[in-house]
Amino acid sequence: MAVATLARVTGFEVMELTSTTDDADRVVVDVEQRHGQALFGFVRRQGLTDEQAHDAVQEALLRLWHELRGGAAIENPRAWAYRAIYRLAMDQHRLGRRLRLLSGRLDIGRRTTSDPAESMSDRVAVWGEVDKLPVRQRQVLYLRYRSDLSFEEIGEVLGITASAGRSHATQALATLRHRLATGEER
Repeated sequence: MAVATLARVTGFEVMELTSTTDDADRVVVDVEQRHGQALFGFVRRQGLTDEQAHDAVQEALLRLWHELRGGAAIENPRAWAYRAIYRLAMDQHRLGRRLRLLSGRLDIGRRTTSDPAESMSDRVAVWGEVDKLPVRQRQVLYLRYRSDLSFEEIGEVLGITASAGRSHATQALATLRHRLATGEER
């Protein structure tokens, strides 16, 4: 049973496992079932397309499985998966960022209408401003408000203390309030 589920998670049709009851298999399947959507949402907000995000989640889970099968002691597989997926996303994000910088950004003015989609555009604007924050502040806000991780878990994911995570969140929120109130850009 774990073999079929792991094959579905990783996207590989053929995967040889020595034991269907292996702990590594159970851990990876558990992480995918309980946190797969949140992992996808986190990596999607890091600037990846749906296809890239699915690939990143699969790659992170496969790497987790390989680490566990290799005997690595991973205390918090969820945090480990977030850290791995973050790193994969940042690699892809850096490439996308370079391409965007090369092609230039279009500055399209915001229209003021009473369109019901305005609240959606406001949310897009807020998260667009989040994308302009320093990397660590942006990561903390995504993990806190998109993935609902505690500051302790954020600390594990990013390799910082929980208090440092709180500090980054506080600084980021203050910067966002200022930018959104004044219309200031980075």
